[in-house]
Amino acid sequence: MVMLLSPGVTFTSLREHKIRNFRHASGNGFPKRSMPRCCLDVSLKAEGSMAGVKEMFGRKINLSVSAYDTAWVAMVPSRDTPNVPCFPECLDWIVENQHQDGSWGLLPGHPLLVKDKLSCTIACVIALRKWRVGKQSVQRGLNFIGSHGWAATDTDQLCPIGFGILFPAMIKEAIELGLDVPLDPVLVDDIINQTSVIESFIGKEAILATVAEGVGESCFWEAVKNQKRSNGSLVNSPSTTAAALLYHHDEQSYEYLCSVLKEYSSGVPVAHPTELYARLCMVDALQRLGVQRYFRHEMESVLKDADRHWQLKSEEIFLDITCCALGFRLLRTHGYEVSSDELARLVDQHKFSQASGVQFMSLGSILELHRASCLMMHESEVALEQIHTWTTSYLTQQLSNEGILDETLSKEVEYALKNENGTLDRIQSRQSIHLYREDKFDILKTSYRYPNLYSKDLLTFSLYDFNYCQAHHKAELRQLERWYKGNRLDQLKDTRQVLHTAYFLITADVFNPELTEARAAYAENIILGTIVDDLFDNFAPREELLNIIDLVKKWDEPSAGDYYSNRVEIFYSALYKTLNEIGAKVVMQQGRCIKNHLVSAWLKMLEGMMSELDWWEDGVTPTIDEYLAAACETINARVCILPTIFLLGIKLPDDIIDGKEYSSLLQHVTIVARLLNDLQTYKKELIESKPNCIQQLLVKGNGVISEEEAITKMKEMIETSRRKLLQMVLQTKGSSIPRVCKDVFWTTSKIAHFLYSFRDEFSSPKEMINHINQVIYEPLILPRNIG
Repeated sequence: MVMLLSPGVTFTSLREHKIRNFRHASGNGFPKRSMPRCCLDVSLKAEGSMAGVKEMFGRKINLSVSAYDTAWVAMVPSRDTPNVPCFPECLDWIVENQHQDGSWGLLPGHPLLVKDKLSCTIACVIALRKWRVGKQSVQRGLNFIGSHGWAATDTDQLCPIGFGILFPAMIKEAIELGLDVPLDPVLVDDIINQTSVIESFIGKEAILATVAEGVGESCFWEAVKNQKRSNGSLVNSPSTTAAALLYHHDEQSYEYLCSVLKEYSSGVPVAHPTELYARLCMVDALQRLGVQRYFRHEMESVLKDADRHWQLKSEEIFLDITCCALGFRLLRTHGYEVSSDELARLVDQHKFSQASGVQFMSLGSILELHRASCLMMHESEVALEQIHTWTTSYLTQQLSNEGILDETLSKEVEYALKNENGTLDRIQSRQSIHLYREDKFDILKTSYRYPNLYSKDLLTFSLYDFNYCQAHHKAELRQLERWYKGNRLDQLKDTRQVLHTAYFLITADVFNPELTEARAAYAENIILGTIVDDLFDNFAPREELLNIIDLVKKWDEPSAGDYYSNRVEIFYSALYKTLNEIGAKVVMQQGRCIKNHLVSAWLKMLEGMMSELDWWEDGVTPTIDEYLAAACETINARVCILPTIFLLGIKLPDDIIDGKEYSSLLQHVTIVARLLNDLQTYKKELIESKPNCIQQLLVKGNGVISEEEAITKMKEMIETSRRKLLQMVLQTKGSSIPRVCKDVFWTTSKIAHFLYSFRDEFSSPKEMINHINQVIYEPLILPRNIG
């Protein structure tokens, strides 16, 4: 048998781990302020950053101005006087925002955005030429295009959506305006010959609407008008809406552009509105960076607004695929009732392309869809299952082909694919902080960013908070080490030394500094459970094992004569003292005693271990039901979860342990943990003739079922229980157990998936050691411009 812990992972070497030079977030005499307890030791600078983050929720979140879209709006003629621009302020913006190298576009000098700059620059040049202004700016723009024309066909450049249609059409328009475009004539002929591509859009109005400005007069404008939003825009795109006004005046579309300019003054963004999506991104960022506990009120306000949009089937959320997927994921994880049926239009790659209205697949949208698809929680969620299948395949292919040019996005995709069943929060937070960029940008028809969304304040606060929590955790670990030695557990030489691993597993997900007692209870029970598991697995004398069970049944403070061996005396003394101490802490928090429940949980686990040992010694093959009844106890989940939920600082109902909801949560999480364990260890246990679910399925199949089929069946059992567990954790209606307590069950499921993601369980996985170092020992280094 194997416990909820990887047997060979020991970290005695970590005690000699050398910490690199760093500037610590706490412990340097930072003054305490009148803030919540969890903030008390965060530095003054971090407090100022926290205030800055809170201010973000109260501000309007606008996109960066798009040179490309502003140029198209600048081309719109006045309704009354067609030979003058309708929006002259856009022309002014173009003249005033040309870069020194003659280009226009976001992030000048970015090596992967040259193709984007070509698109922006030719659009601006056309706008200036059309109204006969900015002659020098036009020439400088043409010079840039001439010296950077190579990027138009460079596959190593980030490619704006629709570039293959939009850029050739604009080159053709520039030539028709009499401009001498300094590109190779052969290249010009190639890039303006796009007739076959345009014809392929007939009958595909959603795609056509996205790139309509590149199709010009040949565009089927009447068909495209069907894509008009209630705000008067075409697909929320200022450039497409402006292009439509060039050929067919529409008062509502004109008012849309006026409203955008009223908000942005003299330039326009690549899309509008995006306020809801931006605020959902902010909520997502706070969660990923691990600082959501400081902003619960602000986050809840955003989510309530998103839920309102969802229930009203608002265009702002449902006609933007990325916003819809992100909204679904955040709302579902926060307990809102949202149906995955709303994503049914995206069940395969073809339908996604049709619905997204783009010529090229948006990798960011596909990644967000994939993350949403991982939240399957009902027995049959066909839409999410199909989305998960094709997005997994597509993203995996992009990684293997090295087709993701953005290194940060590539790492995000790799991480998402590797952690589909949940990731431990501190691991994710550290990676998110490492990948966080103040200059983060995305790309649609042109590159864009949210200047006041990705900020130094948020990065600073996240850095300080991570290091502050880590310093707190290291102090806790030292206390756990004293508990370990004080109970002489270090003298048990034939058992695994898992102290650091045990503490890491719970701390990596339940990291709030206030939850010291909860973490200690979980870790101590992992350690004690692993020790007794080793005694059973390593064939300790039967008399020792029966002695332990008898002592737990009696639960008295025994005399020296009651112990069969010194090993039993050390183990039982530690267990007796520890459970009594945990029971006393629960009394302090809850005002009642649960010690009998703690002892009962331990007795069930020990009796299950004895049943497994008896089956093995007697050569008996239990039924699947018999096996699972015992094995789900021996996985050690019950004894870890039970005390932890009572030490979270929240008052629990008296009958919670005896309730159906608690039993069901425990049943699902133990099945997940046990079967994940069995799936990894079955080959070794088949050789040793030890009980394992694979073996039970093979026996039940009477030779009809193959080993491969048994593995498939077991994976289905794991997925069924995982979904049921997630559904119960996220459910709010009819639930009597607080969400913070149910989260401990989900944490245990994530711990199991994390542990058994390492192929070689019987060695010390380097990747796991690295995670432990990063979460507990290695502080984040603060950048010079932040410290």
